[in-house]
Amino acid sequence: MIERPIIIDIGYIAGGPEGHLLVEKLLGMFTAWAERQECAHDLLEKAPAFGGGLKWAKLAIYTVDHERFPTLHQGAHSMVRIPPDDLNQRRHMSCAGVRMSDQADLPFPQEMAGWGDERRRYFFDPYRAITDSRLGRLEIDPDVVFAGDFSALEQA
Repeated sequence: MIERPIIIDIGYIAGGPEGHLLVEKLLGMFTAWAERQECAHDLLEKAPAFGGGLKWAKLAIYTVDHERFPTLHQGAHSMVRIPPDDLNQRRHMSCAGVRMSDQADLPFPQEMAGWGDERRRYFFDPYRAITDSRLGRLEIDPDVVFAGDFSALEQA
């Protein structure tokens, strides 16, 4: 029997093209996790952004712990990195919101910033680490988490 899915809404908050890339990376992260766990999942909706990335996406994952999973991931996620096309090599910060529920028909809020406090920040430059509002600073390469490996987050 397939349990009710958890619906993951991911939406752009700030950061221009980098923010749209973050939405796409977060969708890829949750999809990769579901595949690693051999959980059934469905991409319900997505909206491409002009210039690349996504404005928002909606993903359903089945057989997920509905209590722990949202606690670990729900809220605002931000990414700090130097985009490859920035000739001045400046760090950019982008932000996307992650909301989890059991209702696929919830509308996307007009103001994504209202989705909660910052949950997690992924640093790519000048060092590679993650800070999490509940777990503190974690010496984890963000690429590992974006590849769908949440084991270090779950054990911290």
